[in-house]
Amino acid sequence: MARRPIPDPSVRFVRPDGTIDPAWYEYLKDRDRLLLGDLRNVAAAAPTNGQVLIWNATTGLWTPGSN
Repeated sequence: MARRPIPDPSVRFVRPDGTIDPAWYEYLKDRDRLLLGDLRNVAAAAPTNGQVLIWNATTGLWTPGSN
């Protein structure tokens, strides 16, 4: 399955009428699972045992690190 890009952050997931926005529907309809790496603000680096995601204000990403 080809990866669809995540809709722009300005696109609301739920429309005012309570339905899912078509851009989000297209992104999610064929996904059997979502990965953290699919999110724009999560670093692709794999964590090691005991690490958690920590916000890095310099890079603007959630990155693996020690708590």
